[in-house]
Amino acid sequence: MAQIIQAIFVRESETRQTPKPHTVYKVDVQAAVRNWIVWRRYSEFKKLHEQLVALYPQHPPSVPFPSKSLFPPTFGDSQRTEDRRRDLEDYVRGILSDRDDRWRQTDIWRNFLAIPTGRSLDTAASSYTSESWLDEYRDMTQAARETRSFINKRATHIARNEISASHSCTMQAKKLLLTLSSRLAHLESGLQSLAQVRAEMTCMSEGEIRRRQDMVNTLKDERDALSKLISTGRYDHDLLHTNTFQTSSSLANSRWMDRKALLGDSSSGDSQATPMVQRNSTGSRAFGAAFKQNQLAKETEVTRGLDNEGIVKYQQQLMQDQDQQVEQFSAILNRQKQLGYAIGDELETQNEMLDELDRDVGRTQTKLKFANKKMGKIK
Repeated sequence: MAQIIQAIFVRESETRQTPKPHTVYKVDVQAAVRNWIVWRRYSEFKKLHEQLVALYPQHPPSVPFPSKSLFPPTFGDSQRTEDRRRDLEDYVRGILSDRDDRWRQTDIWRNFLAIPTGRSLDTAASSYTSESWLDEYRDMTQAARETRSFINKRATHIARNEISASHSCTMQAKKLLLTLSSRLAHLESGLQSLAQVRAEMTCMSEGEIRRRQDMVNTLKDERDALSKLISTGRYDHDLLHTNTFQTSSSLANSRWMDRKALLGDSSSGDSQATPMVQRNSTGSRAFGAAFKQNQLAKETEVTRGLDNEGIVKYQQQLMQDQDQQVEQFSAILNRQKQLGYAIGDELETQNEMLDELDRDVGRTQTKLKFANKKMGKIK
């Protein structure tokens, strides 16, 4: 997950002689919990602008890009270089502060600012920093959400007897869960490494370590729950085929009983040669003479005027209505989940900002104590 950029400054410029004399500008990027610097030439700024315009021709950046001056040239003129520096700073700060974030969501913008992204699996656990650990945790949380989404889709396909689609969802969920388990082990060992070097490198408090350990435990519980849900897929699949077989047997038995009722005694001789299918007393509806043997079946006002085909269509319509209601309810739940995740991400960002503020306050207090000592010596 990319860093949240809070401010950008182009504070200064310098002239470099290799590979040939040119001017570069110092871009100071400030994120929530870290700062970094990148050096960019004017041509790189121009390339950024051209790529954004090509990507969104109807919506170029709101701040105009400073044009290139050939006569007289900017290189070697300190005043013109300073004017260009201010114009370039206004340009990138305009993109950052614009309410339309379409430019900030592109890889072009991220690459230009060299925004660090989530770490790969083969990175050693000891190389984690406080920020990269949180980035990895957010990526793994997103993977867990995708796994649960595949499991929910599989349940829908099973209910509709879509065997191939349900099998595909199961395979995707297992693949994501396997990757999640491997990354979770790296994440936990990385937290242990951060705890060991807490005082020297990460400046993380004991409370923050405990909070992150709780986050890891929550993610492990989610992984175990997803594993159980995936393992129940085979049982649901077998149950689906069992119910299908029972329904087919019940329909065959009902048709045989209707035939016997219509033909009367003339079919008694053939009845010995006709295989009698085992009847499920609670899994089917009885008609004709079989109705006398099953007093549990009751007519309703809706089904009283329907024949067999009409009742089947009525049941299918009921199931479609129920599926639509379940889908609508699932959409509502998903929206609520997304809101919860967004709130959680915002809380994490606020906690990071508070930690950074706490460190700034500590540094300021140290400087004040040092200044007070100097004032005491002067007096």
